[in-house]
Amino acid sequence: MRDKKFLRTVFDHIKSAHQGIERKNFQQEAGYISAVMGRLSGTIKDSKSNGTLEFKFDTVVVNDRGPGAAEKKYGADFAIVFKKQGVANGCTKAILGQAKNGQSDKLSENERSRLIEQCNKMYSHTADYIVIEAPQNGKLGPMVRIGDQQEQLRIGKNRISLEHYILNKLVGCNHGDRRDYFIEAVQDSSLSKLEIITNGLDLDLDLTLDGPSIEP
Repeated sequence: MRDKKFLRTVFDHIKSAHQGIERKNFQQEAGYISAVMGRLSGTIKDSKSNGTLEFKFDTVVVNDRGPGAAEKKYGADFAIVFKKQGVANGCTKAILGQAKNGQSDKLSENERSRLIEQCNKMYSHTADYIVIEAPQNGKLGPMVRIGDQQEQLRIGKNRISLEHYILNKLVGCNHGDRRDYFIEAVQDSSLSKLEIITNGLDLDLDLTLDGPSIEP
């Protein structure tokens, strides 16, 4: 069983990525999410394991400027790579993500169509994608909807906080793409290596659940 104190440290690290960031300071949601991603990136070590066990988060903000920008081509604003290192059951996995301003189901018709298109582009390379809903006021942090191709908007109906998504879904269960070549591809802001990576080709993945909810 994982140490509760260590999990609390991980949870607090994730939450601190958006605490103190004023949404009003960013005109576009992409700028706000970029700031959050920058603060999320880091390594947390478990003191009880003598520094052996560590959780590492690498974040990538996707190039969204100029002709052929990666965001327009692949539908993603960012990527998160999670690494559990120093233990026998370590793992590395990654997800793609898109940022939206406010609740996805309250978007204009044009923005809804654009979201569907962006999710379909991400899904063509991985089933493991999310949409982060940037808050529209200073009281709430970013909320997450997990990719779901069965839904009209290509995302789930349930909204969970960023910290609960990362701790209980990305870290705590099987959400996240474990293909080595996908993980390598998303660590470049151009995402150019995704061109040859198609969702569903690798059927030999270790999708064993790590256990139940690990919320501290």
